[in-house]
Amino acid sequence: MQNVAPTRRLNRRSRDVLLAAAVLFLLGAALLVAGMGLHIVNLAVPGNSAFAIYDLARKGMLPVGAALCIFAMLLALRAVSWRTDNALAWELGERLATQLDRHFVFIRNISQRSIGYVDAALVSRHGVLLLRITRRRGEYFNNGGSWLRRGRAGKWRALRWNPTREVVASALRVEAALQERGLVDMPIFAAVVFMHEEPAAQIRTQKPVVPVVHASAFMPDLRNSYFAARRLDARSTQQVIDLLYR
Repeated sequence: MQNVAPTRRLNRRSRDVLLAAAVLFLLGAALLVAGMGLHIVNLAVPGNSAFAIYDLARKGMLPVGAALCIFAMLLALRAVSWRTDNALAWELGERLATQLDRHFVFIRNISQRSIGYVDAALVSRHGVLLLRITRRRGEYFNNGGSWLRRGRAGKWRALRWNPTREVVASALRVEAALQERGLVDMPIFAAVVFMHEEPAAQIRTQKPVVPVVHASAFMPDLRNSYFAARRLDARSTQQVIDLLYR
C-alpha cells in the first residue's frame, strides 16, 4: 500500500500564502504612511473645492491600511501554522501497509479549499474511504449520529466533538468535488477510527451512521462495507487519487 501525503504541495501553498501576506502588509503599511503624511502635510486647504474629497481620502487610508496589516498578520500566522502532515494518519497508514497491497493508496492530511480538511482517505478499486482518526481515550457510546462519553462519576454526557458529523461532512464535500469533475455516482464511504484499543478506548454503538472501529480491527470491521466489493475501474480510481492528492 502507498502511504502518501501532499507535503510538497502544502509547503508550496504555505509559501504562496506567506508571500501574499507580505504583499498585503506592505500595501497596508504604505496606506498608513500615506494617510499620516497627508494629515501632516496638507495638499488642500478648507474652502478648496477638492478639500472634502481629499480629507475623505486621507481619513479612509488609515482604517483601510490598518485593516490590511491586521489581515496580513492573520494570513501569515495561518501560513506558518499550516500542518503539512498528520502523524496519527501516518501511523495508521503504516499499520495498514502491512495488510494491503500496492493497489491501495492511503492519502493523509488532505487540505483543499473545495474539500476542507480530511485526516486520511483510502482509495482503491473498492471506492473512496474517508477517515476521521482519533487517539482519544475513554468510554464512548455512539447512537446514530450522536456521541456520549461516560464521565468519572459514571454519568453519560453529550460530546461537543462529533467525529461522525465531521467525516460525513467531508464525504459530502468530496462527493461534490468529484461531481464537479464529472465523476458522478462514486462509491464514497466513511469511518471513525480509534487508535487506542480497549480498555483505553471503549466504544459501544447502536445503528451508527458510519462504522466506528479500532485500528487493530480496521479490515475485519469494514469487510462487509468498504472491502466487500470492487466498484471502480483503474481509470476512475486514478482520477480520484489525483483529485485528493493535489
